[in-house]
Amino acid sequence: MPEESINRRRLITMGSAAAASALLGPSLVPAEARAATWENLVEKSSFASATAFAQEWNHGYPWGDVHNGAAKMLAGKVSLSGGVLTLTATRLAQPDGQSASPPHAPLWYHSGAVHAKEQILVNDQFPEYDIEGEFRTQTGQGIWPAFWTTGIAPDWPPESDILEYVGDSTNLFNTWTKDAGENDPAERTRLSGHNPDAWHKYRLWMEKDGDDVLLDYYFDGVWQATHRGVGWAGVPQYLIINLQMGSWASGIEPGDALWSQQPGPSGNSYFRARNVWFGRTRAW
Repeated sequence: MPEESINRRRLITMGSAAAASALLGPSLVPAEARAATWENLVEKSSFASATAFAQEWNHGYPWGDVHNGAAKMLAGKVSLSGGVLTLTATRLAQPDGQSASPPHAPLWYHSGAVHAKEQILVNDQFPEYDIEGEFRTQTGQGIWPAFWTTGIAPDWPPESDILEYVGDSTNLFNTWTKDAGENDPAERTRLSGHNPDAWHKYRLWMEKDGDDVLLDYYFDGVWQATHRGVGWAGVPQYLIINLQMGSWASGIEPGDALWSQQPGPSGNSYFRARNVWFGRTRAW
């Protein structure tokens, strides 16, 4: 693990600068970390009950019930049991209209999405964020689960894909920035060779670096990559968990003869989450 990645994890899951100091010794904790305090914004217990969920999460996307795939997001496709959030995507007998978002896929699925009520805002007051969760998901043609952060147009990008499987079993750690344009991420790190339908921990550590934000991506506690969110500082983002379907995950380009059919599973598909939380340092 690169030294710079270790240094950026000053408070990690210790929960406070005081706890980090107790572990490392005051002389090893930078002055700015000793001065900062830690606060959790979403607790790991938020999926323990409907009441806990309602305190920290909303249904759907921040902008509505459709996005760039072939699924319409409904609250009825989101369930809680034993501390686990389950999103279920169901194939319909016929499309439920067409997505208003490009590439305007026909909505062959009903599925689920949730987003955190608290926003992410990396700035001088909140210079560091820690975001993580445990997930298991089905993968394959037409299945497109994601755990991600995003700004909302016109303040998009930023976008960070912490978990994203687009029609196969390779996870994509993606970082989107305005300088890279709208069609491709500025940086992408692929991770394969694991079973996505077993529980794994996905994590993102953010730290302000001038006008940019440094992003460390982890899988099962092991550092995978460092990306740079160019120009991200001061731009609010939402944290989203969704089970999108079809569209790019179907491997079909708009205009293809099969585009209208949105190939994918004929029955139900599932994306499960537990112990999802995020927090930040507060400088004042």
